[in-house]
This record gives sequence, structure tokens and C-alpha cells, in this order.
Amino acid sequence: MFTLEQFLQNTTWNPTLDEAGEPGKKLLHMRLQVKPGTTAENLNITLNGFDLRVNFENKAGPEYKQVTIWPTADLEKLKTELKGDGYLHITVPIKV
Repeated sequence: MFTLEQFLQNTTWNPTLDEAGEPGKKLLHMRLQVKPGTTAENLNITLNGFDLRVNFENKAGPEYKQVTIWPTADLEKLKTELKGDGYLHITVPIKV
């Protein structure tokens, strides 16, 4: 098992913690860089327990990235959004 500080050093998912507006909670924000031209139709996002997997199709063929989300995350409030900045944004509140 790793510490929260170690988790926040993941360079694939670029995690940060933001204020969640509730005592004892933070908002975990992760950004997964995607290839230019990636659309929501190219992505398949699945959650199995705390394991988040992103499958995507691109010119080089199918790829995937997977991360185990911090164990105190409120998975019912997990949100994903593909933005025009070249990243898939994932946010979820966690207890700290």
C-alpha cells in the first residue's frame, strides 16, 4: 500500500487535491492525457471496485490506462469529462 503523498506523485494520472467544501473531505482531480483527436466515442471508461480503466481507440490501435482510485473515495460521486485541453478529467471526493 502507498501513502496519499505517493499516490499524488503519479505522472500518468497527474492527481491533485482541491478543497471539497466539506470538513474532512478533499476533491481528488486526475488528468489523463489523451492523444489529439480523441473523442468521447473513442473512450470506454469502466470502474471495477476502486480500479478505474480507460480503454481508447486511436490510429495506433487500442490502448488502455488503469489506476486504483484512493480507497476513501466516494465512487458514487465520480465524474469524468473529456475537455478540449487534451486531457480526460476525473474528479471524485475523498475522505482525508
